Amino acid sequence: MDRFNTADLQHWQELSRSLDQLNDELHFGTEPQRRRLRPRLVDALKGVGAIPLVMDRWVRVVTYQYSLEPLTAAGSLQAEGQRFNAGFELDTSSLAPWPALYLAQNYETAFREKFQLSCDESTEGLSPQELALEQDVSHTTVFVKGRIERVFDMTTFLGLNSLAKVLREIKMPHEALALRKKLKIATKDLFMIQTGMQLFDAVVKQNWRVLPVQFGLPAPSQTIADLIREAGYEAILYQSTKGPGRCLAVFPDRLSDNSYVELIDKPPSASTHTRLDIGSASELEGWESIPRKFR
Repeated sequence: MDRFNTADLQHWQELSRSLDQLNDELHFGTEPQRRRLRPRLVDALKGVGAIPLVMDRWVRVVTYQYSLEPLTAAGSLQAEGQRFNAGFELDTSSLAPWPALYLAQNYETAFREKFQLSCDESTEGLSPQELALEQDVSHTTVFVKGRIERVFDMTTFLGLNSLAKVLREIKMPHEALALRKKLKIATKDLFMIQTGMQLFDAVVKQNWRVLPVQFGLPAPSQTIADLIREAGYEAILYQSTKGPGRCLAVFPDRLSDNSYVELIDKPPSASTHTRLDIGSASELEGWESIPRKFR
């Protein structure tokens, strides 16, 4: 059994404080630069160009409490939010919350994304499905169809190249450089974004939950999604990190006249909405599910 003393505890506490300070410096220390560059960042995203997306039998898996309203985005607003939207518990001085409706191209992808199960995940001989059922979380699966007119394609890094060219002007604060040295973090493990590929990895491939959960700060994917919304896009298309298919994060408050998501099967009689579009978006954004002071 490992042994440690008071000095060890104090050392670890100091490292923890330094790590907190480092992440604060990386976010708030660069915020003035991001604010100054924001118009150019938004223009870079506008220049990428939107694509339309037609959905046929896409899938949404929701927690049982939302079974009668599977097209509500209420769940996305809870806690820190999700990959491409900010929740009400995220530091509001960083990003104000906004809702997103998450869909997947097929059932396997939707299931794995909902329960965060990687393609090869198993424990003690149990399959991902068996592991998920052990979590005792009731859920509902619905199939949808629809069309979104203005989608930002993030299935490759190509659409992020022009954004990265602007972001590379943001320099790491001196305080962060000193803390990186103090914590003995290698330069290859902590650097400022220089290329579209680096940005793509930070937004799509890395575990987005680390910064929001551990430090209360927005993930790179949430920060970029905020810019994408301002650039006029209605949704973000991306490859799932858990399943074989693609996923779509739809922003209900950004939908245009011809965009919609609609349930394919007949819903329970108690269901209120079978279609998300510009007319029903305000009722399906989910703001009523969070404390009033955060709305």
